[in-house]
Amino acid sequence: MNRRNALEFLAGFLAFSASNCVANSEFKNKFKKGIKIGYLPICDHLLIIAKDIFISDTHEIVGIKFASWADLSEALRAGAIDGAFLLAPLGLMLKASGVDIKVVMAAHKNGSAIIANQNINSISELDGKNVGIPSRFSSHYFILDKLINKHGIKVNLIDMAPTEMPFALLTGRLDAYIVAEPFGQLAVKYGAKNLIFSKDIEPNHICCLLNFTSELIRSSIAKELIAAFKSAAKFANSSPSKAAVSGAKILGQELNIIDDTIQKGIISYNDLSVSKSQLEELKQFLIRVNLASNELKKLDISSYLESVI
Repeated sequence: MNRRNALEFLAGFLAFSASNCVANSEFKNKFKKGIKIGYLPICDHLLIIAKDIFISDTHEIVGIKFASWADLSEALRAGAIDGAFLLAPLGLMLKASGVDIKVVMAAHKNGSAIIANQNINSISELDGKNVGIPSRFSSHYFILDKLINKHGIKVNLIDMAPTEMPFALLTGRLDAYIVAEPFGQLAVKYGAKNLIFSKDIEPNHICCLLNFTSELIRSSIAKELIAAFKSAAKFANSSPSKAAVSGAKILGQELNIIDDTIQKGIISYNDLSVSKSQLEELKQFLIRVNLASNELKKLDISSYLESVI
């Protein structure tokens, strides 16, 4: 083989090797096992950006977007997804009903506000007014209940989908509401007001929690997955504007509102721990307001809480 032929052979070999590497890479990506994590398009579930942070040769996080808590809960119950960001009271109810899940971390802390029309200037003025909540099985109801009991007032509770709340407030169907962002600040943008932030009612409160099926928790990939969600939280804290850009793309929400929600400290991704006492308090609240099933009344919180943070 002369020098020219040798060089041609070497060039061909390198080209074949490079194309083979690309093919192998595409093959690996195509056959990665998808870990399906359910979420709603709200700032509470911003950490779904972990799907773009998680790096594995064998697995990938696949975000599954849902339009309602009911659909998300049923998907988790049916085993159609491997995990979900879920309202803490809903998670408790699912666990109590026999769904084999565990809480691995908080999705965030704080994150909501009592949004009111411009005619309401104090908490006491909510007395007798129509106040919207996303669900009776929500931390928002828990937070609102604390507020109205502290001030000795009563409100007319209206269950309403978060997407409907801003318009309902601005057209007079609601006088105020409490819900996950960005649906609070969206109304503020068009003339409503932040009456009080949830962090000023119950500092550092839990709201949505990340639930894994027990099968996923026992898997070899569980620690890496949790590390990816923790990295997403650190990213949100250290680079909020960049995290907002990523979140806006995935959540399909307005970038400036997500950015403001993080930058102004309405929501926090700093402390993702969940304590037994926090879950027990929520359980007792559900019992007090007659929402708890007999199974929930008997639930041992330790069976639901996985100590990983």
